[in-house]
Amino acid sequence: MTRSQMLLAMQFTSGYGSEPGAWRLPGANLSSYTDMDQFVRYAQAAERGKIQLLFIADTPVLDVDLETEHPHHPIDPIIVLTAIARETERIGLVATGSTTFNEPFNLARQFKSLDVISHGRAGWNAVTTSHPEAAANFGSRVPPRAEKYERAHEFVQIVQALWGSWEKDAWVLDVGGKRFADMGKIQPVNLQGRHVASRGPLPIPPSEQGQPVIFQAGGGSYGQELASRYADGVYANPMTIDDAIAQRGALRDAAKRTGRDPDEVKMFAGFMPTIASSRGAARERGRVRVESRDQCIIHK
Repeated sequence: MTRSQMLLAMQFTSGYGSEPGAWRLPGANLSSYTDMDQFVRYAQAAERGKIQLLFIADTPVLDVDLETEHPHHPIDPIIVLTAIARETERIGLVATGSTTFNEPFNLARQFKSLDVISHGRAGWNAVTTSHPEAAANFGSRVPPRAEKYERAHEFVQIVQALWGSWEKDAWVLDVGGKRFADMGKIQPVNLQGRHVASRGPLPIPPSEQGQPVIFQAGGGSYGQELASRYADGVYANPMTIDDAIAQRGALRDAAKRTGRDPDEVKMFAGFMPTIASSRGAARERGRVRVESRDQCIIHK
């Protein structure tokens, strides 16, 4: 018999934890935000604990009051995961990258580099961006929702084509024949969409897994359509078991409509555990955490 196994992902934030005041806790490393050794220790602990992958959400905007709160996200997801990649062996490394305020070639190069450096452990969480202040950071505006997702579909297809611009055996490293690579097996992609384009190829050989896996975290019909076509994993935030079952069912149905095997798309339902020595202690810790968060919201 085959046994079903649960896949667990862990979300990394800015190094302090997800609570706004976590940086003030006794014993907290006040330099966690910039301390790559701290992130490496977290990642190594997660790897020992059989966590399947680390996930970094990201929004290209400062969206907290730094007077009292730490940032939501690390200083740069790719930089942090590259540091982690050098000090871990098995755990997956997934970062968010916007399809709205990036270009396919740059993003494809970053994630393919991480994939090669990590020996085939990288993943890209492909999302659109809706925050007006994020748009302002790029001197732009937030496009209408339909346009954002039209661009996202083009963007993902071009990124995947760039990742595949080298054949598996293109990197020959033939010293005697003075051939570094076989250019007959490295081809431009020459893709032009309505919103994005790229000639290619990437200057990076295939990784041990071929190319990064794709995740998706958008909601609604547009996000589900994007996920059903391209995603290997989907992040969701159901509030109940029934809601989780419904979301999983809808995702499976969408994958079937696009001609994919629905078992190829894994859904990761978000939860926040409270860990303590007993049930009673865990409930108390959870109660204090909720009250602390509520007080922060009221203060703001």
